[in-house]
Amino acid sequence: MSLETILERAEQLGKQDAQALLSSLAAKILARCAEDGLFWLKFVRTRDEADPEVPIKPFPVHKAYCRALWADLLVPEPTVIAKSRQMVVSWELAAFCVWWARFRGHQAIYWQTKAWKDAVGMVCMPSGGFSGRCQFIEDSLPDWMRRPYKPSEGRMQYPHNGSMIQELSGGADQIRGTTPSLLIEDEFAHQEDQPGVYTAVAPLIQKKAKLVFASTPNGADNTFATLWHGRAVGTEMLGSDA
Repeated sequence: MSLETILERAEQLGKQDAQALLSSLAAKILARCAEDGLFWLKFVRTRDEADPEVPIKPFPVHKAYCRALWADLLVPEPTVIAKSRQMVVSWELAAFCVWWARFRGHQAIYWQTKAWKDAVGMVCMPSGGFSGRCQFIEDSLPDWMRRPYKPSEGRMQYPHNGSMIQELSGGADQIRGTTPSLLIEDEFAHQEDQPGVYTAVAPLIQKKAKLVFASTPNGADNTFATLWHGRAVGTEMLGSDA
């Protein structure tokens, strides 16, 4: 049934029946969004502070690399992303966090990066000011799609299902002792204690936590480069005949 047909049918109904039809349609869209993140991305907006004329843009879900990245994020194994600027990778990771939190119950989602203020900017800023990215994504959805959440500096809590998104500053001590369902290690190549952080989070893989290591490159002599290449740079791959 096309959208035009649905709207024509709604116009022929009484107010109560029309509202019931639209509520049913919204419920079906949300159910599909819960199962199909790429479909949900069609409703997501991003913010481009470098574009003063059109700062708010639809998420470019049509781009092949965005679709491929989403597929990688869905697999249970850790995902390692060597990113570059202006490719909306950070926005896609923020959207993935919001999608995971709002459609899955009792999930603990952590976003860790080098500096506390950067992590807060990715998750949630104090009310009444500039929005964190996860916060912006939720607030920019259509009114009928938004989920109520409790905002605080560096945290979003979803009362309807008990899930949360929480920022963390860099360092193994910050992540040690937490039990993430989903962990984003952002700009991992620029974090100061990469070996310590990786040692702290590696056991989470056995607990079926989803780990994502994303960064712009920062040379070859660091843990992120080893994860990206699958070996320490300058050494042969396992199984090589050389």
